[in-house]
Amino acid sequence: MKHHQPIQRSERTTTREIALFIFVLLVMSILYGTPRLFSQGFSAAFLLETGVDCLMMTIACLPIWWLHFRKLVHLPMKTRFALHILTAFLYYGIWAGLYYLYNPMVGLPTMNRNQFFQNIGPNLLFYIQVFSSLHIDLFFREREAQQLREQELRELAFKGEINALKAQIQPHFLFNTLNSISASLPGEQEHSRVLIARLADTFRYALQSTQQDLVPLSQELDFMHTYLSLEQGRFGKRLAFSIEGTEGTAEILIPPMLLQPFVENAIKHGIEPSIEGGSVIISCIRESKKVGIYIENTGSPYVGNPEDLFLGKGVGVKNTAKRLENQFAEKLQVSINDKGGLRIHFCIPG
Repeated sequence: MKHHQPIQRSERTTTREIALFIFVLLVMSILYGTPRLFSQGFSAAFLLETGVDCLMMTIACLPIWWLHFRKLVHLPMKTRFALHILTAFLYYGIWAGLYYLYNPMVGLPTMNRNQFFQNIGPNLLFYIQVFSSLHIDLFFREREAQQLREQELRELAFKGEINALKAQIQPHFLFNTLNSISASLPGEQEHSRVLIARLADTFRYALQSTQQDLVPLSQELDFMHTYLSLEQGRFGKRLAFSIEGTEGTAEILIPPMLLQPFVENAIKHGIEPSIEGGSVIISCIRESKKVGIYIENTGSPYVGNPEDLFLGKGVGVKNTAKRLENQFAEKLQVSINDKGGLRIHFCIPG
């Protein structure tokens, strides 16, 4: 099922919305003020009346804009259009309320019943024109963002295919060589034989998984168990690990090799610098309609800002974060846990 994903808000987006709103406000003010300009002539009173009206409409529009373009932007477009029926009258109520406060302050009579109903039409027309313009602009911005995401996915897929082709160069030669080394070891080198078998398993999974877009989470966790067992051969007692998944998470589909860069990063920053070593913990927890995946480590405390992981020379974490955002519109969250180690969290729909 394809889900509507709102575009990421930015200062540039807000500036564009403000500029569009001001443009529509000025155009509508000129159109509405033209009859009065010809009948009353250009004067300071005309400018004041027009300026006050623009200010009132702007203030009345702000909470409606916030509701539709910030608070409720995640709702389907049809639902938000239906809500405009209610918020249009909310807008007019705010506009009328402002004039009920303003008129007595400047010595003008308050709006009577006839004036109240006479102003509904022009104000609702203004409302429709303003928010239609903003929705059209939002549509094109979301379309541009979607095209950009698709382009980035195509580029990542192409790079993945190139990497897969490179990895598949003479795979049978690799496996046969590893098997030959394993078979040539004497019986007392059983530990080395096990490590070689696990190394072959990691290569086999890496090669096979590149031919699939998604794999069950259980397979990815099995791979991480093999990978961490290999790392235990390098670090010995300095590395401990645990992998846990709650009920209903095993069959969730995720992109292959998604967890490996994060686990490698945990070993690099937590286990390797520490004399005493530490632990790597992988937890998969069902969270409503998603599965939350947590990867954290103990050991050497992380020094610096966790966000620097996205700015360094390494590409593993940066590319995986971009992969998550493009494919699932999910943000990668990096923080420091209570042991001083890194804690990485993201969600997979399911």
